[in-house]
Amino acid sequence: MAKAVKVPTLEEMQEYLKLWKADHKNRINDADHAAMHKEMTLRIFAEDMTDDVKLTAWKYCKELAKFAHAPVSPAEYKRVEKWLGETWLIDVLLKACEDYYPDPAFKYNFDTIGFSYSIALISQSNYRRQDCLALLDKITQYYVNTKDDWYTVLLRNMQKLVKTFPDLAPFKTALESI
Repeated sequence: MAKAVKVPTLEEMQEYLKLWKADHKNRINDADHAAMHKEMTLRIFAEDMTDDVKLTAWKYCKELAKFAHAPVSPAEYKRVEKWLGETWLIDVLLKACEDYYPDPAFKYNFDTIGFSYSIALISQSNYRRQDCLALLDKITQYYVNTKDDWYTVLLRNMQKLVKTFPDLAPFKTALESI
């Protein structure tokens, strides 16, 4: 029999972070707690989800917490392919990534890895493709207008994926103009 996975609530995550900030020497280093420290996890769990979607989202967030950097190689972009069939997760990520722009100063609690992999997943999703492209356009336009340094991570995403997803070409071109 498979072990039941305990999915924390957003409130439990926020309480954990509050306690950790008060006494960070008592933190537990495991995948659950590492995932709770990620801004993307908090943004994802702020969205309304069914229990089944919460379980999938929690597994996704725990996997992201294991990665040491944003995707760089084609193999790293392939890491998210297994999540492409999780359409409800894509729905949640489209909302969670809306109006969230990584800060190039990498301030405390900023999660460039989670955001980068979420953008990679959205970039490769054929589910709600027009909505995915609309979000990518909005994010691209933000970086074209602000010229914040994080645009290079988004540009790499487009460069690595444009051959398989030619509809990403306008974003690649816009980012290359910076």
